[in-house]
Amino acid sequence: MFTGLVETTGRIFEIQETTEGRGFLIETKWILPDLKLGDSIAVNGCCQTVTEFYEEGNRFRFYASFKTLELTNFKFLKKGEEVNLERSALPSTRLGGHLVSGHVDGVGKILNKEERESGNVICYTVRNDSSLSKYIAPRGSITVDGISLTVVDSRSDTFDLILIPETLKKTNAKYWNSDTVLNLEIDLVARYLEQLLKFK
Repeated sequence: MFTGLVETTGRIFEIQETTEGRGFLIETKWILPDLKLGDSIAVNGCCQTVTEFYEEGNRFRFYASFKTLELTNFKFLKKGEEVNLERSALPSTRLGGHLVSGHVDGVGKILNKEERESGNVICYTVRNDSSLSKYIAPRGSITVDGISLTVVDSRSDTFDLILIPETLKKTNAKYWNSDTVLNLEIDLVARYLEQLLKFK
């Protein structure tokens, strides 16, 4: 489980094609990170397992299956690009964002980017699969590339976000532009509420 509060970013150091997916070597900015083999880590909001860890140099590997590549923006990642990272939450973790499972529901694409307040605030319009629209409510929570964000407005197949300077500084959102593909995870409350109503 995660909170949607990105701890740091990492750069893709190496990509290896395998017979069943793709392996990634990530170079992080963590100093003495508390990571070990088998740990869960959210990479752009997608829960992945650490398969190899280099304590010196702060590098770790994870493997993405073809199914993960199909459902996420991992298939578009290139060497040198920056990804958002969050280690799994502890019982003592402050829930500053919202509950995030790390199970990506689909991807969205930025249609428009508008700078406001002299560039200090940026408004994005994101196109989503229409099947997700019923879960994306104004003033509700959504996870975008691992970042817990508040939906400003939503329509049949698009929604709006506003990002503040602190978020832009700490995440890969500083590089988002029109046509950037983002991982989306709907609010867990909406997901489970729909399931409960099916059996009412």
